Amino acid sequence: MDNLEQKIQQIEERNKRVEVDKAWETSWMRRILLTVFTYLAIGVYLWAIEVNRPWLNAIVPAVAFMLSTLTMPFFKKLWLKRNVKILYHTSNSVEGGPPQEEERGLIEEKESVKKENLEKLRDFIKDKERIKNNEVEELLGVSDATATRYLDELENEGLLEQVGKIGQDVFYKVKQ
Repeated sequence: MDNLEQKIQQIEERNKRVEVDKAWETSWMRRILLTVFTYLAIGVYLWAIEVNRPWLNAIVPAVAFMLSTLTMPFFKKLWLKRNVKILYHTSNSVEGGPPQEEERGLIEEKESVKKENLEKLRDFIKDKERIKNNEVEELLGVSDATATRYLDELENEGLLEQVGKIGQDVFYKVKQ
């Protein structure tokens, strides 16, 4: 029990450090410091290469940097909104969270279809010496990418050996 409490304490301490780091990453102080350092670095560089009015010309990149830091939260939100759904393979995931009950059923159903398809493919290759991706696509009614994943999975199981790297000449030799 002490070990569990110790682990919980470690997790809580880590969470506090993460919160402090996040607060710093999103703070105005950090943004202003980075903008000032950007301005100084560009100003020194422009001065060193003898550009006219280097300190005035350094303002534009420094301001552009500041604007980019201000727009990042907006783009992060858009990215998360799109990619959280992709990560959980559902169209209605709660943003930032794991799949909900009805979504778990959908994931289980997809896993079941995958298992059935792999079993059909295992049976199909028993009589074959070799198989190509497009045969799997036709047999199972799946996309090129899915057929490739299935073939790779059977290759990892030791049932197939890929011959060729890319293109239409690639086929999988059935191991007996």
